[in-house]
Amino acid sequence: MITEYELYSDERKETHNGNSYLTIGGLVCTDKGRDRLLAKLKPLRTVLTGEVGWKKISTFHVQTYKAWLDVFFDDPYARYSVLSVNQTSPDWQTFRRQLHRTKSHDDPLASAYYQFLLVTFGSLHDSQRWWVYPDSGYFSRDKVLERVEFLFNRTYKKAFGPKSSRIIRLARGLDSKHADLIQLADLLLGCSACAEYAYTPQSSGRCTLLRHYQERLNITKVTQRGLQKIAMRSWITPGLSYIPVDRTRLV
Repeated sequence: MITEYELYSDERKETHNGNSYLTIGGLVCTDKGRDRLLAKLKPLRTVLTGEVGWKKISTFHVQTYKAWLDVFFDDPYARYSVLSVNQTSPDWQTFRRQLHRTKSHDDPLASAYYQFLLVTFGSLHDSQRWWVYPDSGYFSRDKVLERVEFLFNRTYKKAFGPKSSRIIRLARGLDSKHADLIQLADLLLGCSACAEYAYTPQSSGRCTLLRHYQERLNITKVTQRGLQKIAMRSWITPGLSYIPVDRTRLV
């Protein structure tokens, strides 16, 4: 039996303690989980009518933002995956120099997203298929995401054989303004990044939401299936076979 999963992701770029970070975070659920989450978020839309996001938190609406996070923590199966990339580190700088043979700004971003997919999907399973929806602002062109999808599926086909179906059914960027689950992913990313980098926001509304996030995470560490509710991982230098710079899909 094949289980279909959906991944809604967003990213942040920020500087803490002299280090520059790219942080990618994604909400994982099934199609039933997606419907369940959206149904719980819908009543909150009577208050938060615009785009919900970490940078838009206000003290006036902080209670509703807490409720928005609670939708995730109250769901028994939804989980969140985070990949932290220290772009100031010697390993990342060396990796970037390896890619200087190409002029595409997207190549290091594509490799980071490829690794994010690897750690989010976990161990190889031929019983899982994925629908991947990053925020449309991550890549400069849709073709870059298509290339990551192509290379990822090719890697998995080598593992399961040519007759296996595509591991990633579809990868497509979504406009966060019209995607509540990407907006939820953005809130979780802001909180998890602050917790990971020991950063205290200047906004009182964000500080309040961050405390709520930490309180909820302390009592909701795993999903009903025993998986980490929020899994934080650090980028490592990929092997050459995992650097998605194959440009055949861009011709």
